[in-house]
Amino acid sequence: MPTHSPEEPTERHLAPDPALMEAARARGRERWAAAGDLPAPEEKPPGRQLKLKPRIAVIVAVAAFLVLAAVVAVTSGGGSGDAGTDTAQPSHSYVPGLITPPEALPDESSSAPSNSMNPTLASSALGLIPPTTTQPAPPPVDNNRAPSGAKSLTMGPGCGGYTGVGSYRDGRKGWVDHGDGKCGSTFVSIPMSGDPRRDDPSAYAQWTFSVSGTCEVSVHVPNGNLEEVGGNPTVYYVYDRNGVGGTPMASFAIKQVEKRGQWVSAGKFKSSGNLTVQLLTRGQDWNNSGPTYAHHAASAIKADCTA
Repeated sequence: MPTHSPEEPTERHLAPDPALMEAARARGRERWAAAGDLPAPEEKPPGRQLKLKPRIAVIVAVAAFLVLAAVVAVTSGGGSGDAGTDTAQPSHSYVPGLITPPEALPDESSSAPSNSMNPTLASSALGLIPPTTTQPAPPPVDNNRAPSGAKSLTMGPGCGGYTGVGSYRDGRKGWVDHGDGKCGSTFVSIPMSGDPRRDDPSAYAQWTFSVSGTCEVSVHVPNGNLEEVGGNPTVYYVYDRNGVGGTPMASFAIKQVEKRGQWVSAGKFKSSGNLTVQLLTRGQDWNNSGPTYAHHAASAIKADCTA
């Protein structure tokens, strides 16, 4: 005779099969229909279909939790800096199409150690403005001091170093003085020879400079009318000596009628100790209507010399 363990039940009850139950109900309805009296349909208790078995409810809850966790993970993963395909907004001030960015923008976390960074330096780092380097200020320049070994002299009527050779006074025909006798505001009108190709060797003006080296000569042309400042042109000789005579080392010409009120550069000339400039009298002081009384003007001449 078989024996049973105390823990084991003597009977086992199996759960009814729903399909078999429904088949039994169908056969019962067919029998009632054949008998002519169909019983009232069985009413199901309210809310029965909405109830889930505990095991199924647990599975649904776990599945919903897993789906929610996956959504949260995907959403939070968009802000990670490890993904190479993520696109982030630039942290600098570059605007596409407006400013050309530098080749490599600096890391803001490492390039800005403090909030007190110079705005100019910050803009330079971003490539917005070119970097500037502060240069030491140059020493002041004394424009009134001549270079070492340089010498500047001004000669002329009222200045010294000027001589009018063969001068005479005859109203508008002879030598005429102008100005107040001071250097720079005084000049002399010298009559012309009457021939633009010939000089009067007995009449001329000369300026003498006691200098050595290379001298840049400038001639002042005063303001005046044709009878006062009428050289067209006025011819000058330059001598490397004290006074005139012999062969000049150079010559130059100035159209005084076109340079009135100006300083005119005549060029550079070498001097071995004395430099003389001579104004010649050649020139035409007449036209078809008669004499014009045109004169050459003798004013100040400056020599800037370096040894």
